[in-house]
Amino acid sequence: MADDKTSLLGGGQQSTSSDSDALYHDSSQSPTMRRIQIGFVGLIVIMVLISVSLSIYQGIDQGKEGALYFLLGLSLMGLVIVEICLIMFIRKGDLPKGKQWFLYFVGFCIFLEAIFTDVLVFQ
Repeated sequence: MADDKTSLLGGGQQSTSSDSDALYHDSSQSPTMRRIQIGFVGLIVIMVLISVSLSIYQGIDQGKEGALYFLLGLSLMGLVIVEICLIMFIRKGDLPKGKQWFLYFVGFCIFLEAIFTDVLVFQ
């Protein structure tokens, strides 16, 4: 006789877990690829934080003419929001995992814009 509580808690399905179903990494990625992805995202986050903080500093320092520097930081943050939305779409399954290369492309564009923002801030 089956226990009624296990069918309610388990959703009526038997749980068969294996090493491939582990919670610590995505089954479509190896742990090395996951580390590369986290390193890439970390690099982008550092570049964006540096660029936005420099544009805010330069905007405050320049007074009335500093609004353009604020807009540079705002533009960079807009691209970051697009990247976050793409990550959420891929995680939810709305976009196929095979299109993950597009995340790296957008991340590279953010990296370039961060460099260009730094150059324009100190021109």
